[in-house]
Amino acid sequence: MVKTQLLNTNKQDIKIAAEAIKQGKTVVFPTETVYGLGANGLDKEAVQKIYLAKGRPADNPLILHLGNLSWVERLAVNIPKEFYLLVENFWPGPLTVILQAKKNVIPEVTLGGLDTVALRMPGHPLALELIKEADLPVAAPSANTSGRPSPTNHEHVIEDLYGKVDYIFQGGNTTIGIESTVLDLSKGKAKILRPGSITYEELREVVEVEEYTDIQKGRILSPGVKYRHYQPQAPMKIILGEDNNVIEEINKRIPQLLKNYENVGVLCFDEDIDKIIKADRLHIIPVGSKNNLLSVANNLYKSLRDFDTLRVNYILSRGINHPQGLGIAISNRLNKACGNNIDII
Repeated sequence: MVKTQLLNTNKQDIKIAAEAIKQGKTVVFPTETVYGLGANGLDKEAVQKIYLAKGRPADNPLILHLGNLSWVERLAVNIPKEFYLLVENFWPGPLTVILQAKKNVIPEVTLGGLDTVALRMPGHPLALELIKEADLPVAAPSANTSGRPSPTNHEHVIEDLYGKVDYIFQGGNTTIGIESTVLDLSKGKAKILRPGSITYEELREVVEVEEYTDIQKGRILSPGVKYRHYQPQAPMKIILGEDNNVIEEINKRIPQLLKNYENVGVLCFDEDIDKIIKADRLHIIPVGSKNNLLSVANNLYKSLRDFDTLRVNYILSRGINHPQGLGIAISNRLNKACGNNIDII
């Protein structure tokens, strides 16, 4: 059991947290995407504390968060010109770039046994100030128990990691709500390995880029891809199709599900609320408007955790039909949350 201390977002506490990182301790801090569980990415023992706290598989690589660009050439080699174009346009921000790692600099545990390194400069002012103050590359996956929905406020972190980490910042809600876009530049042409709020359409304005696909061959270079992720405690099924057909199908399934399960949840858009039948032990959670996918992304993980709080035993969810832009990232997280348990109607 670790004695966890809660921190506020003032400069004094940021200095305390930066010093803790230098000493090999773990610090949870808000970023613009989700909360991160941070430690000195160059300290093998500190990084092992991250894996232990999360229960994270050891071959799942970590993202190194940077406070300034001077670290890039100390950590990576064969850096293509496209990297600097991307940095100019998207850093600080929710873009992680994978490069070839410099040998004998980064511990193998940080890299997940790979010869590549994932780098990001976060856009959240507290995160950036903390990392600059520590003056180290900070390894920081999402600050949740491995497999659970990522934390988008400090209460989620306390629920999962209190007693397992040294410090937790009480930084309120994150602004984006899903993890960064991950772009592989280690093999030449840029390829999206994990979709996020920076979309394919935005990236292709800057560099030539290969679109995201669910099928990835060879070694898995990106976090958030290989293992079970984002899943609520209850089994979940996505119903995918045209709007009216999906609502009709959800309404048709609810009575039988309520016979089989004590509590049933429905995850839907704001526009669906009045169209879904109401019943005792049925918990309907709107995730946001289908016309405002930023709100959907921001609310998604909180909604999945709310089902856990309500002790729901089974969840029906709407999917995004023919996703584009940010919808691709949201669909990716939904599909992983349900374990690709999808019915297309």
